[in-house]
Amino acid sequence: MSTDSSSPFSWHFNLGRIPVVVEPSFWLITAMFGMIGGRLDDWRFVVSWVAVCFVSILIHELGHALMAMSLGCDVAGIRLYAFGGLTYPDRMLSRWRDVAVTAAGPFAGFLFGGVMIAVNYFVPPQTPLARTIFTDLMFVNFGWGIINLLPVLPLDGGQILRGVLGPTRQRLTLWVGVIVAGAATSLFLFIRAFFAAFMFGRMAFDCWQALSVTHDVKPLPPVQTAEPEPEALTRGWQALRSGQETEAARLAHLALSSARPGAETNAARDLLAWVALAEGNPRAALSHLEKVQPPQDARPFSWAMAYEAAGLPDRALAPALAALEREPSEAVVALAVRLLVKARRLEEAERTARDFSWKSLARRDALLADIAVARGDFDAAAALFAATFESTGRAEEAYQAALNHARSAQLERAAEWLKRALDAGYDDLEAVGLEPAFAHVRSAPEIAARLGQRKP
Repeated sequence: MSTDSSSPFSWHFNLGRIPVVVEPSFWLITAMFGMIGGRLDDWRFVVSWVAVCFVSILIHELGHALMAMSLGCDVAGIRLYAFGGLTYPDRMLSRWRDVAVTAAGPFAGFLFGGVMIAVNYFVPPQTPLARTIFTDLMFVNFGWGIINLLPVLPLDGGQILRGVLGPTRQRLTLWVGVIVAGAATSLFLFIRAFFAAFMFGRMAFDCWQALSVTHDVKPLPPVQTAEPEPEALTRGWQALRSGQETEAARLAHLALSSARPGAETNAARDLLAWVALAEGNPRAALSHLEKVQPPQDARPFSWAMAYEAAGLPDRALAPALAALEREPSEAVVALAVRLLVKARRLEEAERTARDFSWKSLARRDALLADIAVARGDFDAAAALFAATFESTGRAEEAYQAALNHARSAQLERAAEWLKRALDAGYDDLEAVGLEPAFAHVRSAPEIAARLGQRKP
């Protein structure tokens, strides 16, 4: 599994067997915060602030990594970017072990801060710079650590609360997040800490939005059967592929009720997870996967799909890359590329898409088009979406070709492809009407007439 960054200027090194990547954005954003803090009079104070953040955040991520390793995981890597970091275990852990791994990060920072207090006691700082470094160490390791433990997603405290409450109380986790983040926003506004107020306001909004799509997992009653049905698991997968989720769930529970502990039970739980995904309930899918024993026997692809569906792309990436190694398929590669794009690891995403032997080149080109959009290369994206449309005839691909031509100011070609999208059956006229890139294209008489004719 790779933690390669999309930037060629990233710093790569190893801590033991843990690969670490530090992206340029980490240095840039951290230095900006140091300068905002009134350190411009002496560049040494900015450099010392960046060094304090680097060491402290790296120790925080090492806390996650070492706890995961102590529980039987390997760590695919640590990545520092912007103003934080991510640790990538190579597999998912059970619910309570995941809580332990999450809590280990901030408590590693507290331990490091305690060591620095002891050093300060026995070797007091003698210069203004040394005293500033000590103050910054206390602020980052204790101040940020305490804030990070607030029960608000996606902070570590929110992750811990979600694990403690479990899948049957996910909405309660979000409500706590809304209330605590709202209170924190008000407090930071009162003390005029506007960046912190913006950050917690955004988290409160995200938790509020998540409430509209999150459902608590309700425990299913035990399945009562007079006698087991033969090949229930195989027939369950067939029913799921045919769109018969209720029948697939019935057969999965039948298979689970008669399965022997181990591989048979785990296979039934995997099917139940996919049934939950088909029903639009990713939290239930995660609940089923958490019950796989041992935890490393759960399919990485199932974990990745469940995490992505639950709106947790950062957590989905590691199992998606593991699935890419264990069971490569077009669906797995498409998922991995999609998540790499969200993580801005664009070179790795492109390499993954190009290296796979696709049966459908149109599917590959659609992924490469998404990567081009993420890079801002709208000309290349338009060409790739156009090629995909020629292969598939899907109206959505023609619309995307038009949109990216418009983004690159090729208005005539944008109008031509928008007409082709409408001819192919594209019917989301609201999207066309609201898209800023189409402002000039919509004013063309022929396009205006076409859009007017198709209004209900």
